[in-house]
Amino acid sequence: MAAKTVAVIGAGVSGLTAIKACLEEGLEPVAFEKRSEIGGLWNYDGFEWTDSKGPSVYKSLVTNTSKEMQHFSDFPLPADCSPYITHQECLKYLNDYADHFKLRAYINFNHVITKIEQASDYDVTGKWRVAYRHDGGEEQDRVFDYVMICTGFFSEARKPSYPGQDAFGGLIIHTNQYRTPDQFIDKNVLVVGESFSAGDVAVELGFHSKQVYISMREGCFVFPKRGEGGWPLDILTNTRWRFHLPEWLNRFILQRFIERDVNYDALGLRTKRKLFCSRAIANDFVINQIMHGRVRTRPAIKRFYHRGVEFVDGTTIDDLDAIVFGTGYAMKTPFIDDSLLSDDLSTREMYKYVLPVRLKHPTLVCVGFLDVYGALPPVSEMQARWAARVFTGAISLPPLSAMLGEIEVMRKLMYDRYNKHIIGISPVPYEDNLAADVGCLPTAIGLLSSDPRLAVHMFFSPGVPATYRLMGPNSWPGARDAIMKCWENNLTGTRDE
Repeated sequence: MAAKTVAVIGAGVSGLTAIKACLEEGLEPVAFEKRSEIGGLWNYDGFEWTDSKGPSVYKSLVTNTSKEMQHFSDFPLPADCSPYITHQECLKYLNDYADHFKLRAYINFNHVITKIEQASDYDVTGKWRVAYRHDGGEEQDRVFDYVMICTGFFSEARKPSYPGQDAFGGLIIHTNQYRTPDQFIDKNVLVVGESFSAGDVAVELGFHSKQVYISMREGCFVFPKRGEGGWPLDILTNTRWRFHLPEWLNRFILQRFIERDVNYDALGLRTKRKLFCSRAIANDFVINQIMHGRVRTRPAIKRFYHRGVEFVDGTTIDDLDAIVFGTGYAMKTPFIDDSLLSDDLSTREMYKYVLPVRLKHPTLVCVGFLDVYGALPPVSEMQARWAARVFTGAISLPPLSAMLGEIEVMRKLMYDRYNKHIIGISPVPYEDNLAADVGCLPTAIGLLSSDPRLAVHMFFSPGVPATYRLMGPNSWPGARDAIMKCWENNLTGTRDE
């Protein structure tokens, strides 16, 4: 019997691991990538002020999550990599991953998806028709048994609009168009946003521009990348014992640490929201740049005028040369009808943030369509493994009413936390939940008798991705070693030996 076919849309982080997950489950993936290379936004294109073929990293970008939390579960990053890797190292890692598992043979490059719709016999078979163009040629189509949409979280820049914005006489871009500070040297620049890219760009421009301002609507928390003892912060916070604590206690411990040496009120960073309920910046230099006067904080914008801006507190800046919006992204899927997959998070109903439940057949999924308080690659990988096993029937879904009930509980939780519809998850509890379904979740209690040292390590040490290759389907012999060496490997790349 011929293998069931799966259309994988995108060959970035999520798409690559989706291809591999399909192969592991005996499915036949056919991936479509609009660029000529794998890696998605990790391909630095060097273009200024253009969207090119989609978002791209800026030249100076370094990951916000450390290498031991960043990699896929059965393919660790090299021990000699720095704790936080550059975008060049990340792209090399993705290429090495594709080559090691021989994934390129399943990817159709320079293919743009134009339409995904239910096949003519969908009601009976659950199949999908996928239409595409190759190198701008004639539209073609093919029918697939399943579809994995892996275009992810960064598909469309979110660009706000303010009164008078059209009259502003300077440059206006989004951080997805930002590459280098060259065009901003000796300029007065306003960065708008209160999350990762806004913080990164403000810091970098602070070393090159005449003056940088950063406008925050609500303020934010600033996370250093180094935690207690000089360890990467995320390997200290993403441990299973911490997730067994009450959220208020976890919040108290972490907030006390990040506010220990920072006067949030004096620096204009104070937010009324609780930790874990607001946006955040992860950058070790933000505070210093503000303290040194290179970056000045400002409140929310009220309006723009020809060369300036007025803020909600009545203050103004009259000599602005450029505005950089670091205001995030919207998860868009323009190639599929909104009735099949809504772009509106207030109405989108996806079980486990993967499976649209209103469809008659569970044959279409989304991978990587969520905001992770940590590293995306292992989360996308676990989503893809879960989805592939749903396709094969190895995972049985609960009744629709139960799935809708869980979706509504999570939607209310997210809205109560952020006062808006958003999908934000902590990686370890979420991955554990999917892994339990997949059958690859070891427990500390279960390991106590057979491997007590590993059991203790799993509970108190970082929840690294290799945890999900210890047992169950498609386990990996190197998993235990990768888990036990996660502390040792984290800082190896900081020294020559």
